[in-house]
Amino acid sequence: MALVLAVAMVLAVFGSGIAAADPINSKNAEVFQITCENGQTFQVVVVAGLPAHIVGSSRNIIPVEFTFTGTDPDTGEVLFSETEPVGKGKKKGLQGDLITCTAGPFTEFVPELGQEATFLIGVEAFLTPRGR
Repeated sequence: MALVLAVAMVLAVFGSGIAAADPINSKNAEVFQITCENGQTFQVVVVAGLPAHIVGSSRNIIPVEFTFTGTDPDTGEVLFSETEPVGKGKKKGLQGDLITCTAGPFTEFVPELGQEATFLIGVEAFLTPRGR
Protein backbone atom coordinates (compact mmCIF):
# COMPACT_ATOMS: atom_id res chain seq x y z
CA MET A 1 0.00 0.00 0.00
CA ALA A 2 2.81 2.44 0.85
CA LEU A 3 4.40 1.90 -2.55
CA VAL A 4 1.09 2.66 -4.28
CA LEU A 5 0.82 5.91 -2.32
CA ALA A 6 4.42 6.78 -3.10
CA VAL A 7 3.98 6.18 -6.83
CA ALA A 8 0.79 8.27 -6.81
CA MET A 9 2.71 11.14 -5.20
CA VAL A 10 5.58 11.00 -7.67
CA LEU A 11 3.16 10.96 -10.59
CA ALA A 12 1.42 13.98 -9.12
CA VAL A 13 4.73 15.79 -8.79
CA PHE A 14 6.75 14.51 -11.75
CA GLY A 15 3.96 13.26 -14.03
CA SER A 16 3.80 10.09 -16.11
CA GLY A 17 5.02 10.66 -19.70
CA ILE A 18 7.60 12.63 -21.70
CA ALA A 19 8.04 16.37 -21.18
CA ALA A 20 6.82 18.64 -23.97
CA ALA A 21 8.65 21.53 -25.61
CA ASP A 22 8.04 24.89 -23.86
CA PRO A 23 6.16 23.07 -21.11
CA ILE A 24 5.59 26.04 -18.79
CA ASN A 25 2.92 27.39 -21.14
CA SER A 26 0.94 24.14 -21.18
CA LYS A 27 -2.46 24.19 -19.50
CA ASN A 28 -1.43 20.97 -17.68
CA ALA A 29 1.94 22.25 -16.47
CA GLU A 30 2.90 21.52 -12.86
CA VAL A 31 5.56 23.94 -11.59
CA PHE A 32 7.41 23.36 -8.32
CA GLN A 33 10.79 23.82 -6.70
CA ILE A 34 13.43 21.22 -5.93
CA THR A 35 16.42 21.76 -3.66
CA CYS A 36 19.61 19.81 -4.24
CA GLU A 37 22.32 18.82 -1.79
CA ASN A 38 24.93 20.59 -3.92
CA GLY A 39 23.28 23.90 -2.94
CA GLN A 40 21.40 24.40 -6.19
CA THR A 41 17.67 25.10 -6.25
CA PHE A 42 15.68 24.67 -9.44
CA GLN A 43 12.19 25.65 -10.46
CA VAL A 44 11.02 22.77 -12.62
CA VAL A 45 7.97 22.07 -14.71
CA VAL A 46 6.44 18.80 -15.80
CA VAL A 47 3.66 18.15 -18.24
CA ALA A 48 2.36 14.61 -17.84
CA GLY A 49 5.78 13.18 -17.31
CA LEU A 50 9.44 12.75 -16.91
CA PRO A 51 11.85 14.37 -17.32
CA ALA A 52 11.27 17.56 -15.37
CA HIS A 53 12.27 20.63 -17.38
CA ILE A 54 14.32 23.28 -15.55
CA VAL A 55 12.51 26.60 -16.00
CA GLY A 56 14.54 29.31 -17.75
CA SER A 57 16.97 26.88 -19.35
CA SER A 58 17.19 24.16 -21.98
CA ARG A 59 18.11 21.58 -19.32
CA ASN A 60 16.18 18.65 -17.91
CA ILE A 61 16.55 16.64 -14.72
CA ILE A 62 16.51 12.89 -15.39
CA PRO A 63 15.72 10.76 -12.33
CA VAL A 64 17.40 7.41 -11.71
CA GLU A 65 15.92 6.78 -8.25
CA PHE A 66 13.11 8.15 -6.07
CA THR A 67 12.76 7.93 -2.30
CA PHE A 68 9.25 8.55 -0.98
CA THR A 69 8.71 9.28 2.70
CA GLY A 70 5.31 9.86 4.29
CA THR A 71 5.03 11.14 7.85
CA ASP A 72 2.22 11.97 10.22
CA PRO A 73 1.99 15.80 10.07
CA ASP A 74 1.11 16.02 13.78
CA THR A 75 3.60 13.61 15.33
CA GLY A 76 6.34 13.32 12.70
CA GLU A 77 6.03 9.52 12.86
CA VAL A 78 7.25 7.91 9.63
CA LEU A 79 4.24 6.16 8.07
CA PHE A 80 6.26 4.69 5.20
CA SER A 81 9.48 5.13 3.29
CA GLU A 82 10.26 3.46 -0.05
CA THR A 83 13.14 3.75 -2.50
CA GLU A 84 12.49 2.81 -6.13
CA PRO A 85 14.76 2.90 -9.18
CA VAL A 86 13.57 4.65 -12.34
CA GLY A 87 14.18 3.01 -15.70
CA LYS A 88 17.50 1.17 -15.52
CA GLY A 89 18.47 2.98 -12.32
CA LYS A 90 22.05 4.00 -11.58
CA LYS A 91 23.80 2.89 -14.74
CA LYS A 92 27.58 2.64 -14.84
CA GLY A 93 29.15 5.93 -15.88
CA LEU A 94 26.58 8.22 -14.22
CA GLN A 95 28.18 8.31 -10.76
CA GLY A 96 30.09 11.57 -11.33
CA ASP A 97 27.00 13.32 -12.69
CA LEU A 98 24.40 12.28 -10.10
CA ILE A 99 22.86 14.83 -7.75
CA THR A 100 20.37 14.31 -4.94
CA CYS A 101 17.40 16.68 -4.71
CA THR A 102 14.23 16.99 -2.66
CA ALA A 103 10.69 18.10 -3.55
CA GLY A 104 8.19 18.89 -0.84
CA PRO A 105 6.95 18.70 1.75
CA PHE A 106 3.40 18.17 0.45
CA THR A 107 0.54 17.41 2.83
CA GLU A 108 -2.44 15.46 1.48
CA PHE A 109 -5.31 13.43 2.90
CA VAL A 110 -4.67 9.74 2.18
CA PRO A 111 -7.93 7.72 2.16
CA GLU A 112 -6.05 4.41 2.49
CA LEU A 113 -4.50 5.63 5.75
CA GLY A 114 -7.59 7.53 6.90
CA GLN A 115 -5.48 10.57 7.69
CA GLU A 116 -3.31 13.31 6.28
CA ALA A 117 0.31 12.53 5.48
CA THR A 118 3.20 14.83 4.72
CA PHE A 119 5.25 13.61 1.76
CA LEU A 120 8.88 14.33 1.02
CA ILE A 121 10.18 13.10 -2.32
CA GLY A 122 13.90 12.58 -2.79
CA VAL A 123 15.29 12.10 -6.26
CA GLU A 124 18.73 11.01 -7.39
CA ALA A 125 19.17 12.32 -10.91
CA PHE A 126 21.44 13.79 -13.52
CA LEU A 127 21.05 17.00 -15.50
CA THR A 128 21.06 17.22 -19.27
CA PRO A 129 23.13 17.98 -21.10
CA ARG A 130 25.61 16.14 -18.90
CA GLY A 131 28.93 17.63 -17.90
CA ARG A 132 27.75 21.26 -17.60
